[in-house]
Amino acid sequence: MARRRHGPLGAAELAEAAVLGDVALVLSFAGWLLPFPIVFFAAATVPFAALTVRRRLRAVVIATLASGQVAFLLGGFTLELNHVLVALLGVVVGLGYRWKWGWIRTALFTVPVVWVPVAAGTLFSLWVFAQARKLTFKQIDISTKGSRKLLRRVGLHGAATWGDHAVHWVVMHWWVAVPAFELVFFALAVILCRRIADAALGRLDAAFARPGPEPRRQTGDPGPVPIALRGARYRFPGAVDDALRGVDLRIEPDTFVAIVGQNGSGKSTLARLLAGRPPTGGTVERPGAAALGRKGGTAEIFQRPESQVLGVRAADDLRWGLPADAAVDVDALLVSVGLDGFAERETATLSGGELQRLAIAAALARRPALLISDESTAMVDPAGRRQVMDVLRRLPAHGTAVVHVTHHLEEAAGADLVVVLRDGLVEASGPPDAVLGQRAGV
Repeated sequence: MARRRHGPLGAAELAEAAVLGDVALVLSFAGWLLPFPIVFFAAATVPFAALTVRRRLRAVVIATLASGQVAFLLGGFTLELNHVLVALLGVVVGLGYRWKWGWIRTALFTVPVVWVPVAAGTLFSLWVFAQARKLTFKQIDISTKGSRKLLRRVGLHGAATWGDHAVHWVVMHWWVAVPAFELVFFALAVILCRRIADAALGRLDAAFARPGPEPRRQTGDPGPVPIALRGARYRFPGAVDDALRGVDLRIEPDTFVAIVGQNGSGKSTLARLLAGRPPTGGTVERPGAAALGRKGGTAEIFQRPESQVLGVRAADDLRWGLPADAAVDVDALLVSVGLDGFAERETATLSGGELQRLAIAAALARRPALLISDESTAMVDPAGRRQVMDVLRRLPAHGTAVVHVTHHLEEAAGADLVVVLRDGLVEASGPPDAVLGQRAGV
């Protein structure tokens, strides 16, 4: 397993924490409203267990705090406490799965993580709120009295007498009985939750490699191109095979490079290496730092433009994340991507193609030397695809090298270099006429 890095949470960790925390909250809230709540509460531990397995514990803490506040708004303090308890059980289950513990060891780990804080909180509350405690145990006595009477009517006087003594003992020795009950309950609960979670966590591990440490931000002077890969390979943490292997490639400044391949061929993995992720084998050489997101460095655009466009107006989006005193020629940038006069348009009113071109303009506001387009045309209509490609093809003439990742062969037309990937290997590389001619009809 990859060593977990220190430092603040990365964007991927925060995003996964937010999503899984919300999923757990939905299940907790369903258990609050629907019959058989124990089923929903047990299921709600699975997202927290998955987050524990895949990410650092501080991501679980953030997910619990954020979704716990929403739980408070939905159901008050009681639902929030229940949600926190679900998170604690999820942590125990996740750690047990990650460290390959058996049932007994997982149940024992429940004692310090779940039972001790919950039992201490329960005893403190019962001691402070003495009148509420007396009322609670009086209700227990009344609610069980009918069952004891029924036992006497059917002739089970011994069982009824034992029940009388048991209830009396619990009421008199509540500081022992309550923690003992909670200990048994949590041990059984975590075993049930582990049984439910193991199947889901196993499928998750089979489908997705566990994420490793995010690369540290490069602090050197920007210099992303020219870039040369020699025997570069990359294997995701926990995976048994390389996602990319033996890649030899050189990308010059002010060129348009198309990387073509089917899903799973390694295109996005190669894009990550070009954007600054260190390879697990071979070398990636560039004159300076990849400088992702920095002026003169590398910029990226992705499939879903709606997840990249953050400003309410187009002009706001171009300035998003830049220093307040940064000089941004909004009108010129919008003209360069075919959005003349869109500065005051609300981004919510833009089409998919317009959003993608706005995302390109926002990337260009940082004056990158390298722009990586990772399937940026996949989610737009044919007309939008043509418009986006027209913009990308013009950029090298204005000092920005472009690497366009796609599975559409026609989008490689007009490129200076076409790289075809298959199963993590470079199948073909060269001018588009030669490479696309060989693959005609594919």
